Amino acid sequence: MTRKGQARKTRTKEMLLPLPASIVKQISLENHMSLVVMRNGHGTQDTMTALLQILYMTFYLLDGNCSEVDLALFLEVETGLDKSIRTAAQGCDWQVDAQWLPAIEQVLRRNDEIMGSLPKYCYAEAWGKLTRFVGSTQMSPLPGSRLNEVLA
Repeated sequence: MTRKGQARKTRTKEMLLPLPASIVKQISLENHMSLVVMRNGHGTQDTMTALLQILYMTFYLLDGNCSEVDLALFLEVETGLDKSIRTAAQGCDWQVDAQWLPAIEQVLRRNDEIMGSLPKYCYAEAWGKLTRFVGSTQMSPLPGSRLNEVLA
């Protein structure tokens, strides 16, 4: 059933199919390599941006079905990445403190889990949401984020 005034999008058969396994593996490898690079002390601003992208994309992939456990994990990782960004802004190396690594790894595994069975249209919609967020003035798309309190 569609909402009044909204046209229902017609999806092609291809958009209803899962992402190709090769694409899922490539995305997963890139995601995990971002963390490896940071862990090994060779991070850059781009690497940190990739970790934030993974975090927020995972949130958007859940499309409103984010459990309290997932949200708590996402907020924890966001806090850790924000602290890393603030440390780098003071002239230190781009790296993630070891205390945040297990939670970040958990987000990567959650992303892998979701991506393994996701229809293409869901990925495309999540990517669109991420793109709109990046172009916005919001500091975080996560409900309850402390980053948004900075703007208040």
